[in-house]
Amino acid sequence: MRARDIMSSPVTTIDQARSVGDCLREIARSGFSALPVVDEQKRLVGIVSEGDLLRSGFERLSQEHATESTEQSVADVMTQPVVAMTEDVVVNDIASEMLRSGLRAVPIVRERDVIGVVTRQDLIGLLALDPDRIADEVRHRLDVYGGPDRWAVGYVDGILTVSGISDDDPERGVVTALASTVPGVDEVRLRP
Repeated sequence: MRARDIMSSPVTTIDQARSVGDCLREIARSGFSALPVVDEQKRLVGIVSEGDLLRSGFERLSQEHATESTEQSVADVMTQPVVAMTEDVVVNDIASEMLRSGLRAVPIVRERDVIGVVTRQDLIGLLALDPDRIADEVRHRLDVYGGPDRWAVGYVDGILTVSGISDDDPERGVVTALASTVPGVDEVRLRP
């Protein structure tokens, strides 16, 4: 399974020039624990987490008693350089990097454009995948495409079997593509 299979997309980003106050409101509104930070061209330049915002906020509270200062921008508090990966990276590599580095989210990029984000919650959701729900989701997609109960679906340990499709059926490619887009499906086998 690859990043593109589990990433949240479209992703909520924040411009580096925005204020920390704006960022706090955006994090609270979106429910994400970290936001990718972009520049004027919408290119990834950093990441800002709840931890970055808490640290900045409480440092400012302790300093405000001594002096007045202007509000900080996201660029002042973000973490950089940022760990980012491409949509083709296998999920195990993302999980390993998160565990090694203590990251809560990894932006997914194409070039330097942010196209998604994988969070710890996405990885937990993947671990909790129920085999019956995977088979049901594939069955639903195939029913929508070809009509109800046209093909039989079975799923065991990442391998999805679709029965009822001949070797010369022109829809083999479409059936394989639809089935392989379901998270948890590592391999698709077609049988007559």
